[in-house]
Amino acid sequence: MLKKLFIAFFILLAVLLYQIYAEVFVRPTTQRQQVTITIDDGVSVSGIMDGLEEYALLRNRWLFEKYLVWKGYDRKIHAGTFVFVPPHTIATVADTLTKVQSKAEQEITIIPGWTLRDIAAYFEKKGIADKQEVYRLLGEPAMKKSNNGVHESAVELTREKPNDISFEGYLAPETYRIFVNESLEDIIERLLRHRSQQIDSDLREHIVDSGRTFHEVLTMASILEKESPGGEDMPMIADLFWRRFDAGIALQADSTVHYIFDGNDGSVFTTAAQRNSANLWNTYKYPGLPPGPIGTPSLAAIRAAVNPTANEYWYFITTLDTGEVKYARTLAEHNANVAKYLR
Repeated sequence: MLKKLFIAFFILLAVLLYQIYAEVFVRPTTQRQQVTITIDDGVSVSGIMDGLEEYALLRNRWLFEKYLVWKGYDRKIHAGTFVFVPPHTIATVADTLTKVQSKAEQEITIIPGWTLRDIAAYFEKKGIADKQEVYRLLGEPAMKKSNNGVHESAVELTREKPNDISFEGYLAPETYRIFVNESLEDIIERLLRHRSQQIDSDLREHIVDSGRTFHEVLTMASILEKESPGGEDMPMIADLFWRRFDAGIALQADSTVHYIFDGNDGSVFTTAAQRNSANLWNTYKYPGLPPGPIGTPSLAAIRAAVNPTANEYWYFITTLDTGEVKYARTLAEHNANVAKYLR
C-alpha cells in the first residue's frame, strides 16, 4: 500500500513539474507579433510586468516573477529598449529582459495640437516614412471613406474609432525613443498604446460617468486644444461646448474649419465661404461634434473634456493681442466682444 502511495505521489509530482516546465518554456502567450518595449530608469519589476501584460506578453504573472528570481534576472534588468520576438514564453520574455538592444536610436516628439498632416510631414522630415505611407496606415484628415486608415491595432481604445475616419487624435503627444529603421507600424502602435496608458482606470470611470464615449471625449478635447492653446480656459470652454452640443446648437468652432482647410496661413479668421463648406467637420454648418478629432489633444485637454467647469456662458472669443478669453451669455454680448476685441 505504501509503495502504491509513493508511486502515485511521484506520478503527481512528475505531472506537476511537467506542467511548470511547459508553462515556462513551451506555452506561448496570445501575442503573435514582434514587440518593442522601452523600460525607463527606476521602473520596478512589478511595473515592468504591468507593461508586459499591456502588450500581452505574460501568461502567468506569479510564475514569471518566480522564474525571474530563480534565474537571478530580477537583479539584471536595466533601463533600455528590448525587442521581444515570438513565440513569447515565460523563458523567452525573461531572457529578453537581460538583453538591452544596442541598435541606433533617435528621438521623436509629437506636439499637442498637431494634426495628421503635421505628423506625416514630421515623419517624412525625420526619414521615418513618406507622407503617403503615413496616410495609408492612419487615414487622411477631414475625410470620410471606407477603411480610412488600415493600421490594425490591438489597443482597446481604438475600437471606438469609426472605420471610415482616420486615427486623428488617437496618437499620444509625447517624446519617444525609437530605433533607426524601426517600422512605421511599430511606431504607430507604440503611440497608440501610450494614449491607452494615459487613460487610466480612474479617467475611464469618469468618462463612463459623463455619459460620453471616449471617441466623443477625444473629439471634444482636440477642439479644446485648438480653441484654448494656453490651456487655462479648457474646462470653461468644455462646459460651454457640451451645453451647445446637448442643446443641438452648432459649436461654431473656427478651429474645425481651419482643420478642413489645413489652416497653415496663420490666420485666426475664417471666411464666409469656408464656414459654409459642406465638409462634415464644419461645426458652423453641422450641429454637434465633427465625425472625429481635429488634432492631437493633450492629456490636459482630455481631462478638461471629461471634467468641465460649470458656467452660464454660451459664447466666447480669444483676443488677438493678449490671447485672453472673453465670454458672453447672450449673442448681443458676444457681438459686442467681437467688435471690441477682433476688429
